[in-house]
Amino acid sequence: MDIDPLDQRILDLAAIAECVRNTAGALHAAGVRPGDRIAVYKENHFDCLLLAAAGVRIGAIPVMLSGLMLPDTVRPLLQRVEPKLLVSNQRLLEEKGSDGSALSSFADRTLCLDGGVPNSIAFADVLGGADPTPVPRRDDDLMMLTHTSGTTGIPKLIMYTPEKLQGQMARLECRHLPPITFGRNDTVAMFLPYVHVRSFTWIYSVLTLSPAKVLLMSENDPEVVGPMFRQHRPTVIEALPIDFLQMERLAKENKGGAFSSVRMFVGNFDAMRWPTIRTFLNASKHWFPTWREGYGQSETGGMGMTAITRYRANRRRDQQPGPRKVGRPMPGFVQLKVVDPKTFEPLPNGKPGLVLARTKARCVGYYKEPERWQEKAVGEWWNTGDIGVKTRTGALKLLDREVNHVPGGSCLEHEDVIVDYLPPGHDVALLPVVDGPPVPVVASPDGQLDKAQWQRAVRGLPELADPIVIDFKDMPRTGTGKILREALRRRYLNGADHPGTGRWT
Repeated sequence: MDIDPLDQRILDLAAIAECVRNTAGALHAAGVRPGDRIAVYKENHFDCLLLAAAGVRIGAIPVMLSGLMLPDTVRPLLQRVEPKLLVSNQRLLEEKGSDGSALSSFADRTLCLDGGVPNSIAFADVLGGADPTPVPRRDDDLMMLTHTSGTTGIPKLIMYTPEKLQGQMARLECRHLPPITFGRNDTVAMFLPYVHVRSFTWIYSVLTLSPAKVLLMSENDPEVVGPMFRQHRPTVIEALPIDFLQMERLAKENKGGAFSSVRMFVGNFDAMRWPTIRTFLNASKHWFPTWREGYGQSETGGMGMTAITRYRANRRRDQQPGPRKVGRPMPGFVQLKVVDPKTFEPLPNGKPGLVLARTKARCVGYYKEPERWQEKAVGEWWNTGDIGVKTRTGALKLLDREVNHVPGGSCLEHEDVIVDYLPPGHDVALLPVVDGPPVPVVASPDGQLDKAQWQRAVRGLPELADPIVIDFKDMPRTGTGKILREALRRRYLNGADHPGTGRWT
């Protein structure tokens, strides 16, 4: 942790609480007062969450920004929030925007956690101050800002209150529902963007459900993960798509059985490809391992969940593929309905349309962008921007994002099929266009694609354009591993129009 001068690697709750109190004192000494906004933009370590807790403790409003975002993306967000204090580290503070400006120029003061940056306050110089009296806030007060993924442009800043974040989103996380939640005997390994709202709801579940041990991971390098997992034997692993992709080689080799004790893998933020799900479930030696996949958005929290068994994952290739099932809405918490994108009239089961959600956990707005919020808020319902189908049993199947949807098909489903039949290490993004078949962008380990393998992978699918082949590392992604389809469209299709309206992205 960058805020711990003792450099502790093993902490109990008392040590974590002490770290938060010390950091609250340091923020107060740096001039932060109740109501001030603190922008946290640093390396993705667990202490991002503790910095937020320290800010909330003294009545400030943390603005959580991923350290993976480029300065040109961070700058407009800082301009929007006008922070009293920017908390960062030397590497990020020394990066310049395309216009040569430094990020520190967009905050009243800058706190550098590892020192060495001119005109900034060194964190070590403000540590040791008295812990100020905690400042409580009302349930409907603004508590924190986090940002959306930004797959279609500059991210939005989401506003959370204690009632929404603690009273609703976290309440669902804290239910004891074995075996889909963890218990007191579990060792939980967590890979997260620790600035994301998911990390805040997750920490409430840790404090409530009390697993035996938590492995706080900020690296997905197999050379780091392997020894850690062989020593501590996780039983539950939650990670991003990009983390699972990086660890896939370790799961295939399974040297020393790094994943042998895992009873549940948890995927969030984006759907994982079937070959990867299959690899991890087969690496477990548990008698009944499952893959739990959640459906939700930062604005609403969890909206649905499905569990994939090892049997289902291994059988999928031989069964008739279908749209990605994301499960049923949480009973008593969430309602989902599918409506006509033009009239917003409800559609019968089996007919594709826009997915709307109604949940008490819906956040309160986009910071200083009320017009973007009103575009997606439909009374008490929330427009997810997804196209989906409800089954007769109430389950939801996702077809596409509205902006990329072509009536009569599902690019997400076709991508699943293609990747399942290509050799390991490949990924694909289908880019629909208005006046022709979708254009596949194929990422391969060496930037090459075998024509025979491609023909086998697309056999039986609707017509596709000739594939554009790139190196796997050149596939543009967000910090959580989502493919930046708009970046691909600009780069390879000259910004060709997509078939949807894009109003609700």
